[in-house]
Amino acid sequence: MRQLYEKVTRWFLHAFDPYTLSDAPPDRDLWRYLKSHIKPMRRIIFFSVLVTVFAATIEVWLIQYAGTIVDKLVSSDTDTFWKNEGLGLLGAALVVLLLRPLAQFLRLSVNDISFNCNVATLVRWRAYDHLIRQSVGWFQEDLTGRTSGRLVDIGNHVSDSIHTALNTVAFGLVYMVGVVALMAGTQIWLALPLLLWLGLYISVLAWIMPRMIDAQHNFQAAKSGLVGTVVDSFSNIETLKLFAPKHQIASEQRHSLEDTRQALFRTRQIGIALRTTLITLEAIVIAGFVGYGIWLWTVDAATIGVISSAIALSLRITTMADWILDSIWWLFQRVGSLREALLTIGQPIEIPESDDAPTLKVSEGAVEIKDLHHHYGLGQGGLAGISLSIKPGEKIGLVGRSGSGKSTLVNLVLRFFEAEKGSISIDGQNITEVDQDSLRAAVGMVAQQAALLNRSVKDNILLGRKDVSEEELISVATQARAHSFIENLSDKKGRKGYDAHVGERGVKLSGGQRQRIAIGRVILKDAPILILDEATSALDSEVESEIQETLINVMQDKTVIAIAHRLSTIARMDRIIVMDKGRIIEEGNHATLIENGGAYANFWSQQSDGFINTSD
Repeated sequence: MRQLYEKVTRWFLHAFDPYTLSDAPPDRDLWRYLKSHIKPMRRIIFFSVLVTVFAATIEVWLIQYAGTIVDKLVSSDTDTFWKNEGLGLLGAALVVLLLRPLAQFLRLSVNDISFNCNVATLVRWRAYDHLIRQSVGWFQEDLTGRTSGRLVDIGNHVSDSIHTALNTVAFGLVYMVGVVALMAGTQIWLALPLLLWLGLYISVLAWIMPRMIDAQHNFQAAKSGLVGTVVDSFSNIETLKLFAPKHQIASEQRHSLEDTRQALFRTRQIGIALRTTLITLEAIVIAGFVGYGIWLWTVDAATIGVISSAIALSLRITTMADWILDSIWWLFQRVGSLREALLTIGQPIEIPESDDAPTLKVSEGAVEIKDLHHHYGLGQGGLAGISLSIKPGEKIGLVGRSGSGKSTLVNLVLRFFEAEKGSISIDGQNITEVDQDSLRAAVGMVAQQAALLNRSVKDNILLGRKDVSEEELISVATQARAHSFIENLSDKKGRKGYDAHVGERGVKLSGGQRQRIAIGRVILKDAPILILDEATSALDSEVESEIQETLINVMQDKTVIAIAHRLSTIARMDRIIVMDKGRIIEEGNHATLIENGGAYANFWSQQSDGFINTSD
């Protein structure tokens, strides 16, 4: 029996594939968004509605049959009753013992397994596939915690909405309409009070639904903002504690908390008004219906069985109405939350690419930059017209004060942002016309702040690679001067060495250790174009000297763009580009620039401990 149950329930789990991607990006309109996700599950929805109607019909029929039995008991003696109703009672028993449990099993299996276990996964998978296509610049425009929270929550919102609609609202509405129809078929006068009540019930819900949705939307927006600020604070707790007193930190959070409290208060205001109104309607219909039914009996317009089943149905229908109300309230909470989440998930791709974009083919590694402008939409800062040709295998050093445009240039080469004007080509191929993954596969980068994932050291070095042997892993770690300290690592779960986890953004490691792991990752990638953005700034002098020798070997036969404030690290480059206010003001090798006595020579003479003065 256990194996049969496992097999049957797993069949419901695999009723549809939650990992199918949509042909179109997510729509920010709520109903179009839901419609686009229904296609993979349309058969399950049909089956769910079918079994829901079936289950509700059984419930209504049982109450009606109970009323019929009461009439038979009143009008028959014992022998006649069993003779006339014996088979009917046996059939009713079979319905109760077999058919009713089967109907409920099918309804719950479809809704709780086929939907609950798959819909949230389908929605999150599609949302994640959409978001990872966004540019790096897009992610910098919002709080990471809020974006992540919306990605996870939107799966629950869609799943809960569909589940509630099918499992509760559809069942309850079919039940209530069935009761009215049953009463109309048995005694038309008994159906009138229920029909009147049902009309008022639906009218109240239709009037208040838009207000419920708007209030919940505002609450979820406030809550998302609260989550975002909390995540932002906790992820930067060291900086906050260094520069802000705790009462100021708490005060800033209090504003977000109060916004959330006021938004929640509004939803509760509407909820109380709705519940009070509907409970009043229920009280009126129960009192009126019972009295009306007794009056019909006194004038011989209805039998005792009909009246008793009608009273039972009226009590049952008001209980069902409360259940439906709770479900509708929950449903529209989710609808409001879903609308708010779509503000992020439904945004169009900031830097789109064609599905048939060609793969970048790097044969030599020449980089051509023509009249490049980018000001981050602000009209100032960034780049103000850069033109630069980098020959295959040439090593270029970028020098300039902070804000001169060095990092902007690197970000545009990687297409983390879209240039506002101008072009970048690699081996004659415009980077805006090639597949973005192939572009970044051709470029290795070591940034000033080495970002590590909260995974093992091994996973961080092998990021994007699966075909690496243990010997090759140790070899690149040794070249990056990381193997010796990796061997001594351990975490709280007892994982050691290359299996030890490094914490969020590598927080369990020192800056120098993180940098060496990042360098090992780039060595393993072995891309034809290499970008070094202050690659050795986090290392002490002794380790830096060792790493510099490693990087010299890594740079062989590669096109290199290196940013550095420590001039000694780029003095041996083939060519040095001096930038200021988004423009190139000097270029040449170290000796030539020193001889020219310009900005670079000034930096060289003013440098302290090997670093240039980056202030104006």
